[in-house]
Amino acid sequence: MELSHTHHVLLFPFPAKGHIKPFFSLAQLLCNAGLRVTFLNTDHHHRRIHDLNRLAAQLPTLHFDSVSDGLPPDEPRNVFDGKLYESIRQVTSSLFRELLVSYNNGTSSGRPPITCVITDVMFRFPIDIAEELGIPVFTFSTFSARFLFLIFWIPKLLEDGQLRYPEQELHGVPGAEGLIRWKDLPGFWSVEDVADWDPMNFVNQTLATSRSSGLILNTFDELEAPFLTSLSKIYKKIYSLGPINSLLKNFQSQPQYNLWKEDHSCMAWLDSQPRKSVVFVSFGSVVKLTSRQLMEFWNGLVNSGMPFLLVLRSDVIEAGEEVVREIMERKAEGRWVIVSWAPQEEVLAHDAVGGFLTHSGWNSTLESLAAGVPMISWPQIGDQTSNSTWISKVWRIGLQLEDGFDSSTIETMVRSIMDQTMEKTVAELAERAKNRASKNGTSYRNFQTLIQDITNIIETHI
Repeated sequence: MELSHTHHVLLFPFPAKGHIKPFFSLAQLLCNAGLRVTFLNTDHHHRRIHDLNRLAAQLPTLHFDSVSDGLPPDEPRNVFDGKLYESIRQVTSSLFRELLVSYNNGTSSGRPPITCVITDVMFRFPIDIAEELGIPVFTFSTFSARFLFLIFWIPKLLEDGQLRYPEQELHGVPGAEGLIRWKDLPGFWSVEDVADWDPMNFVNQTLATSRSSGLILNTFDELEAPFLTSLSKIYKKIYSLGPINSLLKNFQSQPQYNLWKEDHSCMAWLDSQPRKSVVFVSFGSVVKLTSRQLMEFWNGLVNSGMPFLLVLRSDVIEAGEEVVREIMERKAEGRWVIVSWAPQEEVLAHDAVGGFLTHSGWNSTLESLAAGVPMISWPQIGDQTSNSTWISKVWRIGLQLEDGFDSSTIETMVRSIMDQTMEKTVAELAERAKNRASKNGTSYRNFQTLIQDITNIIETHI
């Protein structure tokens, strides 16, 4: 599709790897469709981009820009303590407005005006600013349709007096009756947490995104049909494009954007392993473990007798570098491989991988599902708990590991997940995901509709 150079879309993800990764996949899709794209990161994450020159050469219509998140360079960016979120809302919002104005009055190094904004569903201020400047704006949710709908349902749960006890089962949530608990909700709702920060602030920020021209989701229609139906009554239009990494494979240009350097040496080791024999273990980019938890995982994996590939970030344990170093130095004649970061999509797609022990972030969940790999879920934060519930109880493609586990529990679950009893179920779901992202699938068609709607809205505003 040949589009005018006046079509210039700015993408602005929340500054966390789990948000940036699918946003970049969307950026590549938009570039392939003929749009000019500016990808806006915070300075902190922009500095971590590998090989900008290669990316620029492969995607000449993609430009990177950055803005301060308002925190000092040495400040830890803990996405769950509220400090980063508040700093962005208070400091970055004014900088974001200045940046849009600089583009649109021609003072931004000759870059063309921004004619459309796609912002993270966690932000309200880009919508306010884009509306003020007369720029169309869409919203992208990088977590599931289910989790987003739960945010919209929180005022109803509060009104009904249901948010009292962490293990309390919540009633009346469309599409989730008997499945959602207090602790599955977005934010923190104990008396102590509410006193420390107002979780309704986050909720209200998200509720305001219903004013956008449309909602983009990394999911596919039948995977979350009840929640897509509910969200379609809230947003003007819904575009389900998932799995977005599978959709991207329909296009030739697929440069990789990595916040961490990936260790591809593990792929040669996987080539030497039998089919469906390896357990892949990764806790994502944010979750941290205690030393005890790490050792229970380690002993359970070793005692299972299964070969495993373990991703062990250097910061996975608070002040626990010695424990990590000790494990990294252990050898066992090829029975396991340990890397600091792995090319996860390649690993999950490898024929040797038969199971995935995961934190159940939405990106990891979809990537494992699309690859047909059953999961052991160990959810800790954010949307991970409800993702895990759907993995184990609704889709039945995995097991859920509760806190308080020991090595024998890990050993039993690893052996269970590798016995291939779930192979047929997860393979069927993977085939559906593949079909939906194919050129005849609903996700592909939804993307074409999104491009048409973006261009129509832009041309209406020009």
